[in-house]
Amino acid sequence: MGITNVNEQGSAYGAAFRNKPVYFMTGKETEAFFEGKMCRNMELREDTCTLSSNNTYRRQHTTYEVSDKDKGSTFLDLNFLIKDETSSLKGSLSDKKDVDFYNFSIPFMNFQRNCFGVEVYIDMPEGCDYDVTLYDEYGNQVGKAEWDGQGRKKLTVPDWDINTNQYCFKVENGNGEEISPDDYYKISFHVTENKEHEKTDAIREAYGNLHGAYSQKDENWREYLDQYNAVLKETEQKYIKELERLHQKQFDSLPEEKKYKGGRTVDELLQDMADGKDLNDAELEYVKIFANLKDMEKAQNKAELKNSFSDDFVKDLESMGISRDDIEGMQVRIGSNGDVAVDGIEDEGVREQVQKLIDEKYSDRMYQYYIGIADSVGDLSSNTYQYATDIQEVRRYLKGVTGEDISLENLYLTPDGKIGGLPDKAADLINKTKDNAKIERMKDALVDIIGKIRISGDLGIPDFTSQFQFKDGAFSVADSGFAVDMDALDGRFTPKSSGNMYSDMYKYQFKKVL
Repeated sequence: MGITNVNEQGSAYGAAFRNKPVYFMTGKETEAFFEGKMCRNMELREDTCTLSSNNTYRRQHTTYEVSDKDKGSTFLDLNFLIKDETSSLKGSLSDKKDVDFYNFSIPFMNFQRNCFGVEVYIDMPEGCDYDVTLYDEYGNQVGKAEWDGQGRKKLTVPDWDINTNQYCFKVENGNGEEISPDDYYKISFHVTENKEHEKTDAIREAYGNLHGAYSQKDENWREYLDQYNAVLKETEQKYIKELERLHQKQFDSLPEEKKYKGGRTVDELLQDMADGKDLNDAELEYVKIFANLKDMEKAQNKAELKNSFSDDFVKDLESMGISRDDIEGMQVRIGSNGDVAVDGIEDEGVREQVQKLIDEKYSDRMYQYYIGIADSVGDLSSNTYQYATDIQEVRRYLKGVTGEDISLENLYLTPDGKIGGLPDKAADLINKTKDNAKIERMKDALVDIIGKIRISGDLGIPDFTSQFQFKDGAFSVADSGFAVDMDALDGRFTPKSSGNMYSDMYKYQFKKVL
C-alpha cells in the first residue's frame, strides 16, 4: 500500500478543508511532523507495556507506538485517528475473558460539534463478533456497535450536546468462545456531517452571543451568560431524555428471553455481581444497558477477585503443598514501588513462599484490582487519578532499573527537556533510549509528575499501598487510603476562575468518571 508523506501537497492531515473541522496538532504530533514521521495509513499498536495496560477504563493520556524501521517510532494518542482517517489502531484480545478499553476525546472546538459528527469503525477478526460498547465521560452507556453491512461494526458518537467531549469504548468477547491473541481487530474513525445540527443550534448560538459580548467588553455580558446557562440546563434535560430513549430502544430490541422482567434495581443486581453471584442472561443484559460504567467495572472486579482470581491463586498454592486454610486471615500489602509484604501466616516458610508467588506472578493483577475497587482511588478526579497511578508506575519502573527507591521530589526538567536528578543508569535509559514504548510512557509520566510536584508544593506525593485480606477462602480489597489530603491536592490542580464568563457557567449534574 502506498505511503504519502504529510508534507506533500494534497495531504489530508492537518488540512482545514471546508467539509472538515479544523484540528490542532498535539505536542507529539508536532514533533513527529517535523521529524518527517507523519504519513498516511499509519498503524498504532495496542498498549501492552504499562502496569494497567488497556484493561482499565480510566486511561485518558495513553499514547500508542507507530513503528517505522527506517525513520524510527513515533507515539500518538487515539485522537489522532479522528484527524487522519487513513490510519488505524491494531489490537487483540489475549484470551476469551480479556477486555480492552480505549479512551478518546473530540479533537475540535465545541462549536464545531454542531456541524460534525464522529463514527468509530471496528474491523473484526475473521469469524469473530466482539461486543463494542461506548460510554460518555459520565459513565453512561451511549451506544453499542452494530454491523454496518460492510463487514465491520460501527459506533456513532451521540450528537445530543456539544459539551460532552470525552468517551471510551470497551471491546470484549461477548459470546465467551475461545479466541486467539493472533486474532487482530482494527479501529479507525470517520468524521461526518452532522445532519441533526438543529439539536445543538441553540447552545452554539447562545455561546457565540456570550463570547462576543464578553470579548467586546459589553457591560451586559452577564445577561448573555444567564441566557447561555438557561440553554445549558435545557440541554442537560434533553441529554437525559435522549439517554433514556436509547436505553429503552436497546431493551426493547432484545430477544424476549433476554428481557429482564424481575423487580430488582440495577444497584441490587450489581451488588449480587460484586458478591460473586452469577447473573442470568436477562439480568446481565439489563445491567449492561442501564448500569454506570464505574459501578459495573467495580462490581466485576470484586467478583473476579473473590472467585476466579482467588481460585487460581489457591490452585497454585496447592501445587506447592499449601492449602487454602494455611493462608486464612492473611494480609497482603503491595507498596507503591512494587514491594510485596505478607502478614498473618504463622509458618514462616509458608509465608515466604506465598510472598514470592505474589511478587513473581500476581502483584500486577492485584494492583489492577485494587485501583478498580478501592473508593479512595476510584473517586479521584481524572487529573489526580492520573498523578497517583503514574507515581505507582514510575516507582516500580525505577526500582526495577536501579534496585533502589528514587526520591521523586529531587527530579527536575533540564533546559533541553531531559529528566534530571536520576541515577546514571536510569538517566541513560530515560533520556537516551529511542523507539521504546515503555520508556516513552515513563518519560511522559515523569514530566507530568515533576510538574504536579511543583504545583502541589508542600502537600506531599499521593503514594498508596494496595492492601488485601484473605478471609473465608477468598481475597478482598482493604482500602488503605492516602496519607496526603487528596481534596487539597485536587484543588491545586483544578483551575480557578472568578468574575469572568467561565466562573459562573452552569455545570452538568452528572459526575465525571473518566
